[in-house]
Amino acid sequence: MESSFIEMLLSQKHLPTPIECVPYPKAEMVAKSICALLNAQGGWLVIGVDDKYNCVGIENLEIEKDIQKEITNNISPLPLVYIQKESYKGKAVVLITVIKGSLPPYSYKNKYYINNGDVVASPSSDEISRLMRDSFAIKSTWESITNLYAEKDSLNDELMGEIYRRGVSSGRLAESNNGLYPILSELQMLDSYEVKNGAVALFAENIKRYLPQCRVRIQLMSKGKTADQFDDTLTLEGNIFSLLNETISYFQERLPKQSFFLDGKTTRMDDYIYPLDVIDEAVSNALIHRDYSDTLDEVTIFIYPDKIEITNPGRLPDKLVKSKNEVLPHSSILRNPLMAEMFYIAGEMEKTGRGMALISTKMRELGKKLPEWTSSNDRTTLRIFSQSGKLALNERIEYFLGAHSKGDVFSKVEYIAFFEKKPSKITAQNDIQSMLRLGICEKIGNGPSTKYRMI
Repeated sequence: MESSFIEMLLSQKHLPTPIECVPYPKAEMVAKSICALLNAQGGWLVIGVDDKYNCVGIENLEIEKDIQKEITNNISPLPLVYIQKESYKGKAVVLITVIKGSLPPYSYKNKYYINNGDVVASPSSDEISRLMRDSFAIKSTWESITNLYAEKDSLNDELMGEIYRRGVSSGRLAESNNGLYPILSELQMLDSYEVKNGAVALFAENIKRYLPQCRVRIQLMSKGKTADQFDDTLTLEGNIFSLLNETISYFQERLPKQSFFLDGKTTRMDDYIYPLDVIDEAVSNALIHRDYSDTLDEVTIFIYPDKIEITNPGRLPDKLVKSKNEVLPHSSILRNPLMAEMFYIAGEMEKTGRGMALISTKMRELGKKLPEWTSSNDRTTLRIFSQSGKLALNERIEYFLGAHSKGDVFSKVEYIAFFEKKPSKITAQNDIQSMLRLGICEKIGNGPSTKYRMI
């Protein structure tokens, strides 16, 4: 599938984090750039696209493995970097998401790097001191505070072994005879005498004893929107990995399925009324990004007949919210960066920094109403709707869509001319407004010269 996310990145002029395009890279050169981004605010590298955003593709189809090896073996401390081969404009490219480092300064082959303008350079001693001060500030966050009640034997060794094996299998961890313990130590979540909140939240067995706020409450609200009218309620308690697994299991068992036509014609599918991969991404985001310093609150999930609301403690930064249907792609703002790194190692944050964008993209591809985000009163709520936009489209629009592809441009006049039985100007305008509302096309220009592009 063509990467609409890369297209989104390259079309945005004012993203919170930078984008670098590298047409013909070597793994070592890319690793230095990654190291520099780790020591700044994070960002993206697009391999196979030049600085004028021309797609040239990549010749070395194994380059993502080469880059991952360079990162795992030569960048210290262990960074959070996601590498994904994608198709863009018909060519293979690699998208690298670099999360702002939680433990700066980062080094590559024992040397530090920063971005000095458009050049990757070695930092001065003053700049290294500044990075160390930044690291100290991160170490004072909730996940890095010692839990006074937990000890090393409070952690689930079996779960830690599973996460370690996942990390080694993906190439994100180097093999070690000591399993995950050295990694937790490197991430400042564990030492000889202290276990930090982050490690407890991820791996503790008797979580209620140590962190009672590690909860998910699910309520089935089939009788309406009133809080005292519900059919079923369930409170899950456990470490974050178990909360994710149990929540997704709940949806797998309880969600109804529906039959629908993907192309509006002959291709019939039976699937959950809410896409499970969207639910998985949304729940992962809520669990890893919530404010755990709020000991009285919890992640709440309300399931209504027409939507799901997932709410977690903690606001989204205002600069990320473009509209209720769009949160800007971002890679640098993590409330719990150390815990996020463990989720990344486990393969539970495969779309780090793009989860919200991918939720919207998936719902648009399925023809469903776009999700909505609201953030207020120190809480963030995501609404995922069950309504299918495709089912609401008339036969005329479906016929038009069947003959057009992503990127096609048309005007209202061309839309009318497409049909043997010509619709009126008013009917054509209503059809186009429906497609705009559902995110099927986008408007280009204004006035008589207005055109529309299929997205």
